[in-house]
Amino acid sequence: MTTMSFRSKAAQRIAGEVSGAASDSFQFNRRRDERRAIDGDAVAVFTETIGPGKIVSVSLLDASETGLGVRSSVPVVPGAAFSLMSDRSVRPRQVGIVVRCERESDGSYRLGLRSKPSPIAA
Repeated sequence: MTTMSFRSKAAQRIAGEVSGAASDSFQFNRRRDERRAIDGDAVAVFTETIGPGKIVSVSLLDASETGLGVRSSVPVVPGAAFSLMSDRSVRPRQVGIVVRCERESDGSYRLGLRSKPSPIAA
């Protein structure tokens, strides 16, 4: 199989996954860790550049060992840093980067957040 035909087949497979039935999770999932549904609200600070960030209330949607899915009322640029505080989380504060931002049909935005690993106490 040539590289071109391999890429074409991969593109068709991905397009099929993305155009599949709607669900509450991202349809093209590159995570290796299993997600679990969560609910609740949190406050996030998104920082896109040097300077003050945006303080936004978000709804928690799902979680894995490496990140979170949240719903926001405002778009956030992938690559922006985040700090998220929730009273329901095992970790009281999570930090990391925004890896995905997709507009939902209701006008909200679904964000994919990759959490920075927590340091382990020695």
